[in-house]
Amino acid sequence: MRGHDALPVSWSNFDAGIHLFTAACDLSQDLSLFPGLEVALDYWARKKSGYLMPGRQDIDPIEMPEFLSRVALVDVLRNPLRFRYRVCGTGVCHFHPGDTTGLWVEDLHPTPYGDVLHEQYFDVVLTRRPAMHLNILDSHECYRAYAHLVLPLSRNRETVDMIMSVDSIAQDKAEMMELLADLQRRAGIEPGSPSLRERTARRRLAVGGE
Repeated sequence: MRGHDALPVSWSNFDAGIHLFTAACDLSQDLSLFPGLEVALDYWARKKSGYLMPGRQDIDPIEMPEFLSRVALVDVLRNPLRFRYRVCGTGVCHFHPGDTTGLWVEDLHPTPYGDVLHEQYFDVVLTRRPAMHLNILDSHECYRAYAHLVLPLSRNRETVDMIMSVDSIAQDKAEMMELLADLQRRAGIEPGSPSLRERTARRRLAVGGE
């Protein structure tokens, strides 16, 4: 497992009927479970052309027919560090109540779901490396289960100024829950530890309130 703090997180609000599960995946072990994401990572790796990461100027939608509909481009704004959706494909919108173009990640509902995505994007900005996460949100209003690949982009090849997120095709509750349980077993972390809000608060304090 990779990342900074305890990676798998389970969070529930039983009164509101919301259950949220998330875990970071190991790209070397888990990417093969999602062939649609393998193609996206290969494309990103080719486009960086020996640099740490490619820039938005290197990415051409015409070259991404296999996964273009599942791509979201996210602007990275700093001081404070925030994330805003610039473009969302139709396959991404399938996981949300509506088109998220122009929305801040922190404004997604329910709030813990936005917190999860903020943390995942935050990690990629810090590490400047690709990451893959499994996200499962189950509530009275909706059900979302998917893996997504989070890829850093940089116009100057050094500082992440945009993120390209690619969602998986697979969206089966049983398969996703089985993968989540396996990820937690590998990490030796029990569901419910630590809470998402505790982890988020610690991380933001560590970087000066961002």
